Amino acid sequence: MSAKGYDLEDYPMEETFRDCRGAERIFVITAKRFASKYFITATERNSKGEGYEFATSSTDPYAALGQLRSKIRKGLATRYLSYEQGRRFPSHDEIKGRIGFGGVVIDGEFMSFKDFAEMLQTHEGWRFCLKIVDLVGDA
Repeated sequence: MSAKGYDLEDYPMEETFRDCRGAERIFVITAKRFASKYFITATERNSKGEGYEFATSSTDPYAALGQLRSKIRKGLATRYLSYEQGRRFPSHDEIKGRIGFGGVVIDGEFMSFKDFAEMLQTHEGWRFCLKIVDLVGDA
């Protein structure tokens, strides 16, 4: 696909990034053009078929790709859950992830809504703030 002199024939492509634990995560990056904007997405490739997803858009596909790489690095830099005695707990006072069918994906791992609710109950009586952002929005 070529538009405005931009050649997008190299998509999809794969890139590897390291997460906060040093593990390599492979992403399939795709680009699509809608009107004057380019939407660039990165979906983690793994055997479970779940994981991280990032997206961004711009009128310049190369700027969008740079923004996407920055979002991936930032998103992989923080671990939101810790494990103690076989259970997951928030590692600090913020959790970011993605809503999936039947649960959420946090730190690139699926957690059912039931398990997520049980984890939140460890903070009974506390207050919380829920912010839902589209895939292109904040990481």
